[in-house]
Amino acid sequence: MKSANIAICGAGIAGIATAWSLAVKYGQSKVVLLDKNQPMSLTTSKSGENFRDYWPQPCMTALTRRSIDLMQTLADDSKDVFEMRYSGYDFVSESKGREIFPSDQLQDPGNAGNILRIIGNDQISATQGYLGSSIRQLVRFEQAGAFDVHALGSLMLKHARNAGIELWRAGVENIEKTSKGFRLSLSGDLEFNSLDTEKLVLAPGPFINELVGMLGITLGVESIMQRKFIIPDPKDVIPRDMPFTIFADPQYLDWSDEEQELITADPDYGWLLEEFPAGLHIKPEGAHNIKLGWAYNREPSVPQWETSDDFDFPNITLRGASRFIPALTQYVHEPPTPIVQFAGYYTRTRENLPLIGPLELAGLFTASALSGYGTMAACGAGELCADWMMGGDLPQYAPYFHPDRYADATLMAEINQVESDGQL
Repeated sequence: MKSANIAICGAGIAGIATAWSLAVKYGQSKVVLLDKNQPMSLTTSKSGENFRDYWPQPCMTALTRRSIDLMQTLADDSKDVFEMRYSGYDFVSESKGREIFPSDQLQDPGNAGNILRIIGNDQISATQGYLGSSIRQLVRFEQAGAFDVHALGSLMLKHARNAGIELWRAGVENIEKTSKGFRLSLSGDLEFNSLDTEKLVLAPGPFINELVGMLGITLGVESIMQRKFIIPDPKDVIPRDMPFTIFADPQYLDWSDEEQELITADPDYGWLLEEFPAGLHIKPEGAHNIKLGWAYNREPSVPQWETSDDFDFPNITLRGASRFIPALTQYVHEPPTPIVQFAGYYTRTRENLPLIGPLELAGLFTASALSGYGTMAACGAGELCADWMMGGDLPQYAPYFHPDRYADATLMAEINQVESDGQL
């Protein structure tokens, strides 16, 4: 039997950021960080490694801005060990009037230097010649970019461990409420099989429902598998300095008559003829590769530790990407190899706001449901979770992420007024 003041279940980027905040901001050292696998080896390792401070929800804008500020401080202090780059986000549309994540930010004079809006293909083609002639609108957000999430997490973990926080390779088989806190039954190559802790943080990514279920708690959270892939770019279709580019329009895929006939004949593939959602995204990756993703899956599933490749996904995504970058058409039928595919879960609430703060049992907290934005929001989410735990000053956005927000009708009415959930 071991004991700790605080235990954190999950050594993904959210759990690490929480440990880092407890150590650096609040001087906590008797903290144990638990994970069945190596740190950042599940959902965090499947990240797009991007950041932005533009969201349709003002509370998400505030959270990610705080997170980016914390990241920038870490970058400055570490001589940019995780390569934080403000390369921008480009949202592109075939419609001059399409709203890019409807938000007051587009009309806020204070954002005039951070948001660039270009209307008309002639103006767009003058600087982004790789975009198709159908593109009529480009909106660029300057406070956005990319970074190395593994290097960021490793840096925070190093700081936390230097402050005395322990990292254990252990699975959590059961959690019991005790008079003094919680007892965790553990599995793994340990000399003991249980841990008593006064406070407990649940930050297990897609396995949040499994862990809260051990304590009889139900959260309105679901996990949806999403995919990305990386391919070489031997024809230099994508400029190395191209910003992270997102197609803001829904679309139907372009199939030949023969392909449509084959799809129509197979009921299992009929969905390929349906409308696909906006949000397909692409960016240069390294010196000679490109990374593409498209969160078109909408079906929740039970999370698994191991995932398999979807061999249709690269072809579908390349077809969709060629809609706004026509030169990618040459990769549709003969994609360059190797194709490196990876899958992770968007674990989310219905309104796509995270759950950060105390749960219904005394001493129990969570930093979860960070959907597809966990890497960019982790520093802010970890700090907010630590603030709740240690009784620190809470930011104005804290109530919007509190797990009990659904009991506040006024707050939920404000949240539900925003039509877009900001998912990419």
